[in-house]
Parts: sequence; C-alpha cells; structure tokens
Amino acid sequence: MSAALIQSLIPYLPRYAEEEGAFYSVTRESLIDGLCRQQTLDRVVAEHTVALLEALLDTLAVLNSAYLQKSEWCFVSFPAQLLATSILTALSDTESRLFATNFWTTQDVSNDKKDQQREVLKFIETARNEHHASQQAPAIRYCYVAWSLIKLDGKILFYQREDTRKRFDKSAGDYGLVGGRANQNDIAITDKTTVLKALQSADSELIKNALPETLKRELREEAGLLFDVHYTFKPWRRLKPYQQVQGAAPNHALTEYYLDIFQINLTLEGYLFLAEKIQSDERLVLFSLEELVQGVAADGKIPYIKALYDDFANDRVALKYELLALADSFDSPYLFKPQKYSLTLPMAMDRPILAGVLGKEKALAIQLTARQLALLLGLAAHLRDFNFELLEQDITLHTLGWIEVKKASTLQAELISLAQLFKETDLPIENHHDRFFRCSISPTVVFFDEQLFSFTVKQADLKSIESKIPVALHRESFSTALGLVKATSHVFELTLEFVRRLEKLTNHQYATDNEDAIKIEDTYKKGLHKEPRFLALGLRALIRREAGIMKFVLPYISSQT
Repeated sequence: MSAALIQSLIPYLPRYAEEEGAFYSVTRESLIDGLCRQQTLDRVVAEHTVALLEALLDTLAVLNSAYLQKSEWCFVSFPAQLLATSILTALSDTESRLFATNFWTTQDVSNDKKDQQREVLKFIETARNEHHASQQAPAIRYCYVAWSLIKLDGKILFYQREDTRKRFDKSAGDYGLVGGRANQNDIAITDKTTVLKALQSADSELIKNALPETLKRELREEAGLLFDVHYTFKPWRRLKPYQQVQGAAPNHALTEYYLDIFQINLTLEGYLFLAEKIQSDERLVLFSLEELVQGVAADGKIPYIKALYDDFANDRVALKYELLALADSFDSPYLFKPQKYSLTLPMAMDRPILAGVLGKEKALAIQLTARQLALLLGLAAHLRDFNFELLEQDITLHTLGWIEVKKASTLQAELISLAQLFKETDLPIENHHDRFFRCSISPTVVFFDEQLFSFTVKQADLKSIESKIPVALHRESFSTALGLVKATSHVFELTLEFVRRLEKLTNHQYATDNEDAIKIEDTYKKGLHKEPRFLALGLRALIRREAGIMKFVLPYISSQT
C-alpha cells in the first residue's frame, strides 16, 4: 500500500469537534469512491485498502462501533480523531516514525531503553487482552518452561529471578522454582528455521520433548548442579497451558506458557554441594509448604508459582498435600538409629568406648591406636555439630556429619581403614567413593568422656537469697585428627535449692533408693537434662546410678568469682 494512497484518504475522514461534541460520519462507500477518484484505482483495490485501514482503526478503538454496523466511519471523540490521523499520517509520510529507528534494538542498549520497550509492549498487550471480545485473547508469544522440584527437609527450593525489579510486580513475587524457559540451544536440531518456528509456535511437541535438556541447563546455571553427578530426575507434573502478559525485560507480551515440572533426586555429592551453595548464594531460598499455601514467607519473600496455583484451581491446600506426599530430594538415613541407647567416647587410650542400652552400657570390643581414636573423635565431634577452631587442610565439613577429603592423602587412607575396622560394630562409619565419610549413628546417642566437662557455681550465688542462680557447664577444647574442637560453655538458671542439693550429692554418698537422691535425680531429669543447650554439649548425664550409688559425675567447682 503506497504512502500516496493513504495520504489521499485523509481528507475524506469524518470529523469530530474539538469543543461541544459536534461530529459527522462518512460512509464506507464514499471513502472507496474518493480513493478511486484521487488515485484512479481499480475499485477492488480501493475496497481492500479501506477494509484494511478500517480494521486498523477499529483495533485502536477510535471508530464508533454502532456506526460501523451501518457501514459508516465515525470517530468516538476528538482525541480519537487525532490518534487516527496521527497513525494514518505516519503511515503515509516516508519520513515519519512512531519510534526512533533504533528504538527496538536490544543488543548493547541501556536498561532504560529496555524499560521503554517493555512499557510500550506491556501497555499494548495488556489492553489487547483486557478488551478482547471473548474471554481470552490469542497469545503472540510462546514460552516452554522446565521447573524443578527440589525438596529438602520438607521445604521447596526457589531461585530469585534475574529480572526481579522489572519482571514481576512486587505483589506477584520474585522467586520461582529453579529452572527456566527453553532456548534454541536445548534442541538437538541444527536447522535454525525449524527450531525458531517451533519455539515461537503453540503446543510444539519438538520443544516439549526438549524440556529435559532445558532442565539440565537451568540447574547448572542457577544452582551449579550437574546431571548424573549431582542428581537424576523424573517428570512430576505437566501443567495445563497458562496465559499471562509477561516476559523478561523488553520481551513482554501476552504469553502462553507450557510448563513441565520435574522431581529431582540428589546424590550425596549433589546434596552436600547444594547445601553449601544455599549457604553462599542468597538467591537460593527454601520455602516451607505452609508458606507456599500462604503465598508469602515470614520474611516477606513471595513465591511466583501462579501457573502451579492455577493448575490446582487455586486449591493451595491440595497443592500442599501433593507436595507433602512427595519424597525429599535426598535421604541420608543413619545406618544405626537405636532407641534408649548411648555411646560414649573416651579421651584417652586407657578408657574404653562404652556402648549399649541406657544403664547397661558395655565396653565395645575393639582395639584402637591413638591415631584411630583421634580420627573417631573428629568424626563424632562433627556428627554432633561441634565447632572446630583449627581444621586440617584438604578436608571440608558438610552437613549431617559428613566430611569430605578433597585429595588422596594419608588421612584418606586412614579413614578408609577406620571405616573397615568399625564395619560390624554399633558405630558404623560410612565411606562414599573414598571421599565422603561419617559416623553413621544417630547424633543424639553419641556422647563424650565426662572428663571434658565441669560444673561451676559462684560462692556468692550459693549464699544469695535469689530463687534462681546461674551455673555454668563447660566443655574443654580437645584435639582430634580433623582439627581442634573449640571449648564451649553454657549458663543455666537453676533454683538455689536444687543447686545446693546437687552440692550435697557431690559431698555425700547416697544410695540409689534414698528418697532425697531420687528427688534430686527426678528434678534433674525433668529440667536440665531436657534442655537443648545441655544436650548440645555432648555430656551423657550429670547424674547417674553406679554400683548402688547416686553419683554427680562432674567436678563441682564453687568459685570465688
């Protein structure tokens, strides 16, 4: 359609008064007749020209629809007339542009420029969608997405989107499931025409079939996870197509999304790697299932999974139960998980490892060298999550009691040998690929020699009239083959009466059936013995029964200061 053709039509347009609302309409036939006279056109060409421009102006909503039904053009207002004239003039003027020549360039342009592109597209596409005659306008952009479900300790892993400031409204959320959209590099076809057409088409099986490759790439890029080394996966759910005016940066339009969600199973290496990654990368965030139901975390972070909510018809409780039924992405059960059991490690070679049912512990029938004991103490200290002040080189401490030996060394050989030595005992040591090692027993039943501990109270507090006074339980630092474990102390508020009775227990022998001794033991078991901070110290018990005697097992230090 030539510029002159459109230009010759402009004088025949209807008019609307700038003030007081006077207007007139023109018939479609008169517009066609005018074109034929001005341009000496074939009538069919003139009819097609008018029909095309009518469709354009009707899309812009500047023509009165009631008059169109009568085959007449009539503007709905003076501003509508101005817009129509502006558009037609721009089309007919070879020097006119609605945008700068390089406005839509996306390579090497500033974020401000991209924001302008996005705002134009967002306005147009939102308006097109909202004012579509039927319920849903047709999409013009298609996005194929692979999401991962990584469930750790009952929580789901999310990743902060790269374009959080612009991509989402703050109310919509800025954390998505780890994953992303397919691109041409995920499809094993070299013909660019075929690939790009498929990527920009609805419901493409070619692209859907490539989503596992998208998943692998996105997990590598966003979380550093490598397929087969760190994880395997299987399909979990294919969501029904989802439409929204959305897109990263300027790629903004009414988009139809095709989303496949994959369940991730982590290897030990993958779990330990990811646990460290989560600690170091603030973009990786765990949401509880309850937070997903609420749609917001306690700290205000908002998950962006509207497509998943919609797939469950916004029944978020049903989604929660589906996720509850989903197994964790990694399970690392201890090989030995006894009940009512204890295992106490000595600090010196002349004392045995005591293990067995509570109150019936016996010496473990195993002979250790000093070096092997030092190795065992290091593994057990890390299992109990003790802090190390100094750590040997080339090892890394991981969660759940695992240590990693980073290269072949004497330490590696010693740990391999130690794991073999304890293979048939109540203290199994796991060896994974001669690289990862841990004591594989429930941490809550592992304790340390009472010689490490002391109980301190100030004399002035014992003479006070306060109902409660502070006492300190202290664990000394100790050396292991992995490094030096830090000393630690905790202060507890205990009743003055109870502390004085403990003092009596240290100075006098009470039979286990003595009423006063039984009351002291009962008070201790109901209180201090259940305190999480006390349990974290690694002391088996403060009071125990031994050879018919109720015994306070630690040095009772009454200090001046």
